[in-house]
Amino acid sequence: MHKGWSRLIGIASTFAMLIAGSGQAMAADTGNLPERVSKNVSVPANIAFTSHQHLYLLDARNQNEAPKQITTNGFSEIVDWSADGKWLLYLQYKGNDNYSTPGYLWAVRTDGSGAIQVDERPVMQKPKWSPKANTFAFTINIGSNEVPTTQLVLKTISDRGELTLQSKTTVDIVDFTWMPDGEKLLVSTPAEKNRAMTLELRSLAGKTQATYPVAKPPKVEEGIYPWAPEGMKVSPDGTHVAFFVRYNSGSLSADGVPIQLFNLTQPNQLPIVLGTGLAYSEWLAWSPDSKNLAFIEGTDRIATMNKHLNLAEREGKVVPASQKEWVDTLPVWSGKGQEVLYFSRGKGTEYHYDPKKVMVPGQRIWKREENGEQKQVTQGTEQTADYYPTPSHDGTQLLFMRMNEAESGSLFLKQGDNEVELIKGITGDIGYYANYLPPWVRIHWNS
Repeated sequence: MHKGWSRLIGIASTFAMLIAGSGQAMAADTGNLPERVSKNVSVPANIAFTSHQHLYLLDARNQNEAPKQITTNGFSEIVDWSADGKWLLYLQYKGNDNYSTPGYLWAVRTDGSGAIQVDERPVMQKPKWSPKANTFAFTINIGSNEVPTTQLVLKTISDRGELTLQSKTTVDIVDFTWMPDGEKLLVSTPAEKNRAMTLELRSLAGKTQATYPVAKPPKVEEGIYPWAPEGMKVSPDGTHVAFFVRYNSGSLSADGVPIQLFNLTQPNQLPIVLGTGLAYSEWLAWSPDSKNLAFIEGTDRIATMNKHLNLAEREGKVVPASQKEWVDTLPVWSGKGQEVLYFSRGKGTEYHYDPKKVMVPGQRIWKREENGEQKQVTQGTEQTADYYPTPSHDGTQLLFMRMNEAESGSLFLKQGDNEVELIKGITGDIGYYANYLPPWVRIHWNS
């Protein structure tokens, strides 16, 4: 069974770690509402962001439109946009944080209408949209807190907001992700005595189609052992998957775990170890042509230093793409035909939380061209730091967050040599030891 490890890591043990590892929980604040700054700029994007714990939406195509507040109580966390951009999934917590109370899944239309609670039960892992349809998957606990039982649920939402249950399956899994064709799920199962941790390919109805052992059965008598794949990222062509290998120890996993690469077309081969890093799926990114995996390597749970960008070819060759004194984070590729990698980079900084200062002073957005050339893209002062690079599909526009304090900043548009402040008053939490996850902003480009 799941044994509650993922939930235990995500809630119980993280409660104490977040107190030490992140900024103070943000109190609700009805003042300083977010504001659209540049009203003469049209951007072909729908934008979701948080401010003072609440969710806001903005259709940036309309120059006269102001941010629309969606939630009015509790704590909101953005999940993601549907593939067609018509719906946004978000989590709603009844308290003032996302770790002391359970989160409930909601969906809302692009224009802010039709908000609907997806399920009356709290979700466990992060829900995930199909890459092809307005179908999403999420997990719930149908057991008890002492003996949890995981149920994997798939639902579809229509343009009119009607929810249809596609399937629900009682499963012994730790994590899941969609395959690129939108017709299958790849799930991970934990290791136990005499049972190796595995990846399984399953139909949307829950039928197992293929099983991939990715390790030998553990020596459980040793106490600590590799437990399960997590944070899986499948290449766009569906042939390879990268993942983190969690240990059966939450504290040990928090300081770095193996990053592995597995060839789904060679099921009899074991994965290749690429390095060691923090288990954040946002720190893994496949190039659109599936030839390269960008990943952030580095041990120690602190995200403000000793985290470096690397590239791995599909055969497992790793190419370092950073320097010792830098700290890198959040790699993102531009669209098809534009094999350009964007990421945040700054000088490595000792972890210190001051709500009035940014965590990595002078951090900027950089990009790496296909030929390996790297250059700084955004400009700013040492009192600011740039995060969440989100390039348009054609690479001509870039949206990013510029922090002016640890937990507040503005969304900027970079086009050519110009940087334009688009929305100010965006706030969030610095996350676990300044990983700035989950993201405060989610963008759906409309062209």
